[in-house]
Amino acid sequence: MAGELGVRSVGRFTWTEQGDGPPVVFLHPIVGTRDYWNPQLAGLSDQFRCLALDAPGYAGEAIEPLSSAEHGARIVEFLDVLDVEQADLVGLSLGGMHALYALGAARDRFRRTVLADTSLAFGADPATWLTDWLAPIDAGGTPADLAAGAIDTIVANPLADDVRRALHDSFGRVSEAALRQACDTIANHDATALVAAIDNSCLVVCGELDEETPVEYSEALAQALPDGELTVIAGAGHLSSIEQPQTFNDITRNFLA
Repeated sequence: MAGELGVRSVGRFTWTEQGDGPPVVFLHPIVGTRDYWNPQLAGLSDQFRCLALDAPGYAGEAIEPLSSAEHGARIVEFLDVLDVEQADLVGLSLGGMHALYALGAARDRFRRTVLADTSLAFGADPATWLTDWLAPIDAGGTPADLAAGAIDTIVANPLADDVRRALHDSFGRVSEAALRQACDTIANHDATALVAAIDNSCLVVCGELDEETPVEYSEALAQALPDGELTVIAGAGHLSSIEQPQTFNDITRNFLA
């Protein structure tokens, strides 16, 4: 049985959980929260214990600056809170970066990993990207305002109204400090020194029409990983898992199983 969707909170961790079976931790993109993964929890909880974890500050809690190594250690700590010895990982964009840091911190705690619409290292000028991306906040807006403007620009085709509304509404609980920290993580992302030691089975997934982290980024990541392979989702953009949830779920299920 898939079981009911439930929100859990222990210490500094807040997550949504559904299902029984092998544990899978889902790590969301910058314009998502734990709710971003609801289509995956609904589709995969018949086979897996699905755990969608909020990034630091994304549940409204106070945050402190975290290095890439500390982000990785935090995800390992989450497994300790769950009393889980080993889990699979699924991360998209920012979440894929966090997944790489977790593998770098303790690869033995993780089995298989899906790295979606992410990269080996940041591929643009950090200062320019931060200025452009944070412009709505610097102009006096909120994280929800930023999300509202960003969502439509990073997908290949408009999201269904209910999906877009849910994504935007969930972002209302994200603090400005949390968003800025996530932006800094992306702008300074570089896992080049980590990947040679990551011998876990990794599936790199990319939307064919992803312009934020293009297919060539995913190709480079898959080639750099000792046990990496690449799958491209035709017609999808940067948010491939909610643009084409059934395709993404099928790919994920087949790989993790």
